[in-house]
Amino acid sequence: MANYKRPDHWSRKAKEEGYAARSVFKLEEIHQRFPVVPRSGGIAVDLGCFPGSWSKWLIERDVRVVGVDLKAPDLSGGTWIVASALEVTAEQLREAAGGPIDLVVSDMAPNTTGNRFTDHCRQIELATRALELARAVLTPKGAFVAKVFDGGDAPAYVRMVQTSFTEFKRLKPEATRDNSVEFFVAGRGLKAQVS
Repeated sequence: MANYKRPDHWSRKAKEEGYAARSVFKLEEIHQRFPVVPRSGGIAVDLGCFPGSWSKWLIERDVRVVGVDLKAPDLSGGTWIVASALEVTAEQLREAAGGPIDLVVSDMAPNTTGNRFTDHCRQIELATRALELARAVLTPKGAFVAKVFDGGDAPAYVRMVQTSFTEFKRLKPEATRDNSVEFFVAGRGLKAQVS
């Protein structure tokens, strides 16, 4: 079992560069391999934004950020909604954004229990909610990034993301711990939703 409390190269690098978490390098690599960040002045929604590394990285690229989490990050430059992503509405996101939303990102994970099946199911629930919100608020050319815990329900979720966007990529960034079950999905070009 890995000791997640012990700082590794990525954790130390994040601290040195002023980020709260190593996850910033995951988003950075995803964007390098599959560009998702909108142009300067674009708007992004960061679901599960605490402690704020992804939001900070986006703000540094002149992206306006609306972050949602149970706790607001100690970070200036964004608009924070203190709520569960399972409860926040698309209307609340649109209202907070005040303009067209170009990107929805989700690094959400449940408080893990140690039971891999339970943790997987709870994480897929969060990822599914992120996709629902993305489908509801993104512009037609919008992009989406979400963390996924691998397991029995992951292939169906990946297919849902793949069929929602014109371009799709599955990635496991280098900053992901070797024994982690997580990977990321990214999509660009939201397809029109058929009701």
